[in-house]
Amino acid sequence: MSEITDNDINQLLRRAFESSETKSLQVIFDKKLEEYGITKTKVCTILNIDKDTLNDLITGTAKQPNLINVLKLSEFLEIDLKEIVSTILSNQTPENIGAIEKAKKTSFIAKNFDLKKLKNLGFFTDTENIDAVTDRILSFFGYDNVFDYKSNLIYPLFSKTKRTFADKMKDFWVKSAYQCFSVMNNPNDYNREALKDILIKMKPYSQDVEKGLVTVCKALYNVGVTVIVQTQLPTTQVRGGTFIVNGKPCIVLTDLNKKYTTIWLTLIHEIHHVLYDLKTIENTTFHLTGDPDLFLIEEKAEDFAIEYFCGLDRFRYIAPHIHNEFLVSKFAKEIEVHPSFIYTSFQHFQNSLYNQNFYGAFKQYFPDYYLAIENLNPVTWKENSISEIATNLKSIFELNEK
Repeated sequence: MSEITDNDINQLLRRAFESSETKSLQVIFDKKLEEYGITKTKVCTILNIDKDTLNDLITGTAKQPNLINVLKLSEFLEIDLKEIVSTILSNQTPENIGAIEKAKKTSFIAKNFDLKKLKNLGFFTDTENIDAVTDRILSFFGYDNVFDYKSNLIYPLFSKTKRTFADKMKDFWVKSAYQCFSVMNNPNDYNREALKDILIKMKPYSQDVEKGLVTVCKALYNVGVTVIVQTQLPTTQVRGGTFIVNGKPCIVLTDLNKKYTTIWLTLIHEIHHVLYDLKTIENTTFHLTGDPDLFLIEEKAEDFAIEYFCGLDRFRYIAPHIHNEFLVSKFAKEIEVHPSFIYTSFQHFQNSLYNQNFYGAFKQYFPDYYLAIENLNPVTWKENSISEIATNLKSIFELNEK
């Protein structure tokens, strides 16, 4: 007797809803009586099932069949358990089938979604009504059935920091990003050499707080690298991620730490992964910056990003003058970065070299991070659907792209 898996149950329920023909155990049962040369009364005695109960099972009129009795009948008729369950389900009332599916949906949703946190974010407005929750998931991800969410789950290549327990929120974040990239389906071929050229030229755009990042992301889109922004989810510590979707590299940025320089540093960090770790990431579909990683050396990408804007030599040059706003601003113009990167470099190296914490200092020199990502329509989890999000982003990236 074969085991019924979770996927089997989904298929049985779908078949029960979609099938218009009623299967009959009565015919099979009558043939068994003839084959064995016994009466129905004898079968009742052998199976220890009363006559009315047995009759309800084989005629398909049992409203809530007893599992033990179903197993007994399956053995007696020598029918595979999946087949007899399918047959019994096909004879159930729509109300009973609906109740079974609703119970399964409730279990699935509770297992895969943190309803309370997502409601606080505005993703759900009603978490008590399972149908409303299901409709919200289907409309947001563009699925026909809630179980498609599970069948399309993408599993991560974890990056290098302490793993949190908030897997449901992280899986939701990952699934949203992957689906968005899939729907956008960047039509441009990935060009590694063109990406290297953009990397050389993009640093000065960090000086333009409001338009610099979106300008760079448009350029990246044209060479086959799609960048989106998703707001950070509670209990997750993901700064960004690199995905491979439809065979092309894609980057997600978050507003973790809500700091202007962090967003740019994360972009360069992920570009490093695109340039040098693409083959490794292809094997696992995506990489998250902010989770433990077994394959990638995160320090290389992190050092690359900090060096790109203001590395160790430049830190040593400006460190004695860090409290002189005029000199810091002048130096930032010379190396073509926003002054906040000078302060970020100082904070980073003071911590890594001397174990001194300056992360609370110089706040007045950091611009509002949201000004940088606002024009990229960051996903805030209140949007109607990923399809709508993807359409808006494509219009941004493809506007006057040539």
